[in-house]
Amino acid sequence: MRTQHYLVLDIGGTAVKYAVMDDSAAILLKGAFPSPKSQLDDFWAALDQVVEPTRQKFNITAIAISTCGAVDCETGVIHGASALPYIHGPNFKQLIQARYQLPSELENDACCAALAELWKGAAQQTQDCCLAVIGSGIGGAIVQNRSIHHGHQRHGGEFGYMIAGHDHDLPLTFSDLASTRGLVEAAAKALNEPVETLNGKVVFERNEQGESRLTTVIDNWYRMLAIGLFNIQYCIDPEKIILGGAISARPELLIKLNQHIDELMRKMPFAKIRPQLAVCQAGNDANLIGALYHYLNRQSQHLSF
Repeated sequence: MRTQHYLVLDIGGTAVKYAVMDDSAAILLKGAFPSPKSQLDDFWAALDQVVEPTRQKFNITAIAISTCGAVDCETGVIHGASALPYIHGPNFKQLIQARYQLPSELENDACCAALAELWKGAAQQTQDCCLAVIGSGIGGAIVQNRSIHHGHQRHGGEFGYMIAGHDHDLPLTFSDLASTRGLVEAAAKALNEPVETLNGKVVFERNEQGESRLTTVIDNWYRMLAIGLFNIQYCIDPEKIILGGAISARPELLIKLNQHIDELMRKMPFAKIRPQLAVCQAGNDANLIGALYHYLNRQSQHLSF
């Protein structure tokens, strides 16, 4: 009997990553192409150049997909909005299946990242956890009883919408204050420099090189991030909160966050539950791994944990 292989896609705003994987998530082939911006026909043309050669070389039995947007896993429709307007509205799952005559399943990218941690990463031993992805905004996912909690409007885990402060009458969200965008905007203000000249990596590097004006900015940013994670703990009560995004690679991240959580708990002696933080372990392939897990789980194939 031939080994089953799966073509797994991670559809993002700038690139579509793809991999051929087996049912243990071993990657046999990997690549990417720029995400077509406006036309579905352009997307099909690019994807055809991947699907046909891989089907000739591997025994592709299904297509598993991670994508941006509010994915309805039952219907296959991608709701919401993203940088790829053509994926929203039509039944994307049905379109994929009809074009390539292969079964397919779709899931939101943050949910896929959480599933990757559940299967292969930092959440393997947990039943309930949250993933917070820290980038230009803050997204995430909620896992309950080892399944994604999507919520009634498919916005479960959108932690970035939480109100975390205000500027006069303007509400400021968790994303405004604790994303890397929030860090960069605060740094630009402190340095009196154009925000376009900075990014998260540059902010940390300049502070490490002696730019003392950024020390308070970075510490305040860690404090706001810790407050948001503390709130997630007391709203959802997960066993563990897992942190993703490029910032999760910084070695001092957990140290700084735990210091600020210590301070919060000293000031709130009635709060006895301490958030248990971890960083993502599945790496840059997390969305691909999680998409495969989602497909296998939906198809009721056996997985050993």
